[in-house]
Amino acid sequence: MVDVEGYSYQTMAASSQVTFPEDDEVGKLVRTLRWEDTFFDQEEGLIAVFDFDYEKISSFKKETTCVSMLFPPVLIFGTLFLCLPCLYRHQIDWDVYSQHVAITRDGIKFVKDRRKTCCGLSCTDAGKSSKTVPFDKLTDCDVTEPAGATCCCIDNVLSVVTVDTASSGGGGEGPAHELSLAGLKEPQKFKKLVWAMKRASAQGRNNQSAPARLSFAPTQSAMDRGFSNEETNAILRDIRSELIELNANLKNMEK
Repeated sequence: MVDVEGYSYQTMAASSQVTFPEDDEVGKLVRTLRWEDTFFDQEEGLIAVFDFDYEKISSFKKETTCVSMLFPPVLIFGTLFLCLPCLYRHQIDWDVYSQHVAITRDGIKFVKDRRKTCCGLSCTDAGKSSKTVPFDKLTDCDVTEPAGATCCCIDNVLSVVTVDTASSGGGGEGPAHELSLAGLKEPQKFKKLVWAMKRASAQGRNNQSAPARLSFAPTQSAMDRGFSNEETNAILRDIRSELIELNANLKNMEK
């Protein structure tokens, strides 16, 4: 059972069958999703997984890398330090197929699994890394559709989803974007679900804070516990009488 800020969802590991309450915005979106990536099957609090189009991403990167190697400086640097001419196709696949993204109750989770780099030896492996962007920190999530060409001759075919927080956006030392996801199969559905989860999270926090606000008034009135309205008025009249008497005594002393 997954509890998303007041919303309860029943999820099943290794399955796209997710049960949601009727007429729920998040539930309606998740019911339209199917995914093949099994990386997050054991993830706690999983809402949905979004597949990368690995073949399209890999093909595009191989084409652009091949063209870039026609420039002598790139070829020389790649040969000396990256084994680029011989292994660039493998290097691209190692990197592309290591990335995974999911929507969980905690936020957007992006993972790059352990992978080979450089010449493929175990001593050059890159370790697994992950990043979660909480919904309450999210300030923007948008999709850039492919257009134009790279290297003047290779059509851009990858949609790019960008996720921003208050600390991103390119200002100061922050990153240009908190996350940049190129090549998702369903980028528009990803965007819609992210915003729906953010609204659900905000609504859940408001519902949780309401009882605290309602219970505040009784806490204040506890100061009057044990006194009726008549008793309170009587006390105030006594105080007023004492103040009048004190004022009269002060005037007599001045004379």
